[in-house]
Amino acid sequence: MEYTKTLVVTSFDENYFNYACVPIKTLGLNYSGTPKLNVRCLVPENLQKRESEFIDIIDQNNLDIKFITSEKYTKFEDSGFAFEKDYITKNMHHRLFLGSTFIDYDKVIYIDPDTLILRDVKPLLDYEIFTPIAAVVEYTGMSLRTFNQKDLPYFNNGVFIADLNYWRKENLEDQFVNWIEENGPTECPEQDAMNAIFRNKWSPLPLTFNLLAFKLIEDRKLAENYPEPLIVHFVGNYKPWNETPIPIWTEKWQKEFSALFT
Repeated sequence: MEYTKTLVVTSFDENYFNYACVPIKTLGLNYSGTPKLNVRCLVPENLQKRESEFIDIIDQNNLDIKFITSEKYTKFEDSGFAFEKDYITKNMHHRLFLGSTFIDYDKVIYIDPDTLILRDVKPLLDYEIFTPIAAVVEYTGMSLRTFNQKDLPYFNNGVFIADLNYWRKENLEDQFVNWIEENGPTECPEQDAMNAIFRNKWSPLPLTFNLLAFKLIEDRKLAENYPEPLIVHFVGNYKPWNETPIPIWTEKWQKEFSALFT
């Protein structure tokens, strides 16, 4: 299958520049299709000058990588509502403006920069969605903490597949911004906004597309039940460059990182 109307997108700032090389490198290593896979990196304006450096580090001829800065994101950041929260940077709000940023594309597969891709990405690229967005259900109590509702499904937006035509048709970007202005800052500002606006309009992705790595500490059966995830996501404070190792996956991430930078 050709992916001319499909984009893979990630988002990072200066602090995550080196770390973001790991998911993009492992994306290239695990993509065997033709033609080149289009990859766009949503970055702040000051990072544009490092595009060539990033491409050279990745060194994957099967990827077409470009750095993009959304004018609407820049305007939003200037407004003062691009909140930072713990490990969540201002630039992560960049993903809220996918529809207007990529007007020539129908579908986006978004992947966070603190991830590791472990096998052939074809199942992810070919995955059909029948709702405006598809993402993995969280089981961390975020719906209660954010919306004060115990029984509301809540998704993690570290990996998602989005219908950009719907995004544009429903003018979602203004809805996201309005929600944040009225409700922020919340615990996960842009993720909370997406959950609020997409309520009852999203469908679940398989857990293998976004295995939340910290759950390996809480649930020792997780690795046994999901021995071959497609993407492992080092969500929250359990980053593979920090002190708390995640069984199995931290070592794999560090091996890929070392191959790029040593």
